Amino acid sequence: MRRADRLHHIVTFLRSRRMVVTAQTLADEYEVSVRTIYRDIQDLIISGVPIAGEAGVGYMLDKSYYLPPMNFDVSELEALMLGASMVSSWTDDDMAKAARTLITKIKNVLSDHDRDLFAGTALFAPPSRARPQETVQFSLIRTAIRQKEKLFLRYADENGTYSERTVRPLALTLFAPAWVMPAWCELRNDFRSFRLDRMKDAAPTGDLFEDTPETALSTFLARIMVKDGVRD
Repeated sequence: MRRADRLHHIVTFLRSRRMVVTAQTLADEYEVSVRTIYRDIQDLIISGVPIAGEAGVGYMLDKSYYLPPMNFDVSELEALMLGASMVSSWTDDDMAKAARTLITKIKNVLSDHDRDLFAGTALFAPPSRARPQETVQFSLIRTAIRQKEKLFLRYADENGTYSERTVRPLALTLFAPAWVMPAWCELRNDFRSFRLDRMKDAAPTGDLFEDTPETALSTFLARIMVKDGVRD
């Protein structure tokens, strides 16, 4: 990666983070030395980028800072097109429409050269017959996750036996060909993962929830990493 591109990427990376980012994190991200990151940060500050922090502590970017648009390389354009194609094939109509709108917006800000590259991208993710048919609305689940609203489920286990659950939806994960919703299950008082194609019904309860150290997604992910033998 050219240094000019790396500097731009560093600003983008800092802008996307709410917490202090260490030089080591940036060095790992861009596969350079910590000393190189120190020089890059210093040059960005000298050029007027409002980065606060210091070596050995970490850095934060003033979120009001406006980042001018940049050109995309071929791999980035291909990633965008493939990602949009996968969203269209593996989610619902609302998300597919959002993916198409995003692609249109991106095309409108590209240079003529990049627009030609974008149009020539030949990466596709067609719909798969192996994908199970979900019996609930994908957008309903997404909304509940975003709004932190409890869901009432009628859910079938692998033997087809139904149970009724009230859950705190935490995320949606694609384990192709099925979508899975990790959640805190109030019936089991523990984390459970629910396949969307096994949900007979899913209805918002109107009851909002707040994450706790015991029930948060971060706790679920930490448990999964420990179970799989993956540690920080």
